Amino acid sequence: MGEQGPSAGKESERLALACWDYAWPLAREYRSLDRVLDETVARGFNALRLDPFPHLLAAPARGVHMDRCELDVPADPRRDLAASKATIRIRRNVRRLLQGAADRGLSLWLHSHFLPDSRARRSFVRRPEDFVDVWAQTLGLIREWDLLDRVVAVDFCHQFPQPPAAHGLIRRVFGRSPERPLPRHWSERQERSLEAYLVEVPRTLRALFPGVRFGVSCGAGQSEYLRQMDTGELDFLELALWLDDDPRFRLASGERLPVPGRLGRVLAPPVRQLLMEATGEQWLRRLHDQLNRRLAFARLRRMEPVLGDGYLQVSRPPSSLPRGWAAFIESTVDQALTAGVSVMTPTSLARPQTPWLWREQDWLEQLNRRIRAGG
Repeated sequence: MGEQGPSAGKESERLALACWDYAWPLAREYRSLDRVLDETVARGFNALRLDPFPHLLAAPARGVHMDRCELDVPADPRRDLAASKATIRIRRNVRRLLQGAADRGLSLWLHSHFLPDSRARRSFVRRPEDFVDVWAQTLGLIREWDLLDRVVAVDFCHQFPQPPAAHGLIRRVFGRSPERPLPRHWSERQERSLEAYLVEVPRTLRALFPGVRFGVSCGAGQSEYLRQMDTGELDFLELALWLDDDPRFRLASGERLPVPGRLGRVLAPPVRQLLMEATGEQWLRRLHDQLNRRLAFARLRRMEPVLGDGYLQVSRPPSSLPRGWAAFIESTVDQALTAGVSVMTPTSLARPQTPWLWREQDWLEQLNRRIRAGG
């Protein structure tokens, strides 16, 4: 099913992704945009993964586009983001960001989490044609700004079909609130409905924008569901690869310690650190096995594998670069490069709002140089 992708044999250039995602209009570290773009280049990144908020950039089907947007975003600990509210001029700010990235030679890798705003515009992105509409309008604007040549790829729905990005889709396909987890087992009707998004959205967008690659991202659980669907229209599959999601690691590292409250929170970080120092090779093998299985699936379906999220969280902000953690990240990057991955992040923790790692400029630059060179 879907064994030949539309861009089989056409690999992307080597890209070291800086994962700004949707943090750029929210976190204070991005307020001096020129400075933080310069810092990104100095750390060896040559591509920026970001959320341009397509549902907010696009004009509604009935009505006039209103550029002033009020975001109300829940906390996201994995991205070091507190709950926040922000009012932004969306088109002006997106254009400024994209122009600044283009001026520095950064490629643009677009995706969206379809964050909530005061007018609930994500609720109207439900059908395949709704995803096509908001992304076609977004890419059309970028073309008007003469920046489309910097866009290399679009992940049309982050972590498809999971919440929060698939907010409107979930109500339509599963008939349940997006606040609830998806069912563990999907009916044949639900699978065929989801398959329509994987086929119709990239096919239609590619006809409109043939120079851009289109795909989706998914975590470990979602990639298993994709095995039952036609993925033949997807140019790439962006993978999230976290050791933190491994149930054995969570148990062994103390995240599931049978100790309640504050004591459990105090004990878990040192247990985790000792575990990495004593048995890091064991966990590397488990993560590398997971990586190889998922790369094999992507390549079987002729989708380019991309590593966009990973690979190991740090329980507490350290005062200096943790040696065991750094060695783990370096080994994971080397394993991916050896396996032929050409588009990846050195670690999605390498972002301005994670200061303990962002200040490690030399280490990040060396890691990104390896990614850009292919090893």
